[in-house]
Amino acid sequence: MMLLLFVVAASAELDALNHAVARCDRAAANPVFSAEAAQRTAFLLDTYREQEAIVAARLDIAQRRAVLREAGSIKSADEKQLKLEEAAIEGRQRALNDRRLLEGIRVDT
Repeated sequence: MMLLLFVVAASAELDALNHAVARCDRAAANPVFSAEAAQRTAFLLDTYREQEAIVAARLDIAQRRAVLREAGSIKSADEKQLKLEEAAIEGRQRALNDRRLLEGIRVDT
């Protein structure tokens, strides 16, 4: 849901910028270009932090799985819980990759 709101907002901003550039409306276009460096920095920091959290979560699951394996057989309930957590992490990774893709397209635009 959050990604959808991000896409809609970015799309509206790009449309408004496109119209401002077409009209040579510097008062509308200049602030967008001036804020670009800060926006890129914020995006990079946010995506780095999210990727770092995803990696930490993956490592945590791997460690927990190793501890369970060393302790003996892994119970099906434990395995199910680990698989659910892994699926959630993969969902976060896909969402992050989608955000990166859209940001790359926005920058190119």
